[in-house]
Parts: sequence; C-alpha cells; structure tokens
Amino acid sequence: MLLDFNNLSPNSKCWVYITKNEISKSELENLEIGLNNICENWMSHGKKIKSNYKVKNKHFIILFAEENDVSGCSIDSTNREIMRILNDLNIGLNPNSKIGIFKDEIILFYDKEEIIDLIGKNKFSLSDKMINTTIRNKSEYLSSWKLMLKDSWLKNFI
Repeated sequence: MLLDFNNLSPNSKCWVYITKNEISKSELENLEIGLNNICENWMSHGKKIKSNYKVKNKHFIILFAEENDVSGCSIDSTNREIMRILNDLNIGLNPNSKIGIFKDEIILFYDKEEIIDLIGKNKFSLSDKMINTTIRNKSEYLSSWKLMLKDSWLKNFI
C-alpha cells in the first residue's frame, strides 16, 4: 500500500539503488509509475505492506517499507520487480560499493580504493559532501542522506 511518505514510521526500513547514469525526465515518469505500482501491490504473507519511495539526485532510488511488515521473500520479489522495471527502461545500476561524492552540484562515483587514494592526494576536503548509502531507515535518511566527509566513515582516511 502506497502510504504518504510523512506517514511512514521513522523505523521504516529502506533499500538504496544507485543508477549508473542520471535518470532523465521521461525515464523518471515511467520509473515512478512502476514504483507506485510496486508500493501499491507489495504484499507479505497476504498482508499489504505500507511503503513509499524517493528518487534523489537523479541517481538514487530509495524504497521504504514498514519494518515489521516485510518478509525476506517479499523483499526478494520486490527487488526482482525493480530490476525488471529498470531493465525495461534501460537504466543500469551501479554496485552498492560505489560512493557518490559531490563536486560542486555534480555527483561523481568512486570505488572505496579510488576515494582513499584521492584523499591521500588531498583531492577531497573534510567539508566535501557524500551520499550516505549506508542508511538503514527513514530516520537515517532524513538526518544523514548527505554527509560531510568528516562525519562519515571516510574520516578515518583523511
């Protein structure tokens, strides 16, 4: 059941999908139709799951669901449906190991090793911002979707 985002509990579990390329306006329209359909029809053990989603920064799809309602099988089924929709739209996914760091308003993606190397070469500062794809729930999404490097796990390398 697609629930207004504001009505989801702070503990609503979330899953982050990272697209390889920016999502265009036309792709976004079709993607949102598919995501609305997923949320409207998401079931677990015969019970509708309260859910919603966000598409952020033209590269990230975040799916939210009430934590107590979701079973492993329903998560797997939903992941398969998201993959089907993305494949139909020719939208590729980055592995979750990719880290998005802002350079001005553009998000550049790096592997952990690349970032550590660039940090060693002083290519990033403590005040540079990154996308926190390690969020686990709505509360973390609202409080720490964007983090300064000094507030992230990368601080250990700076």
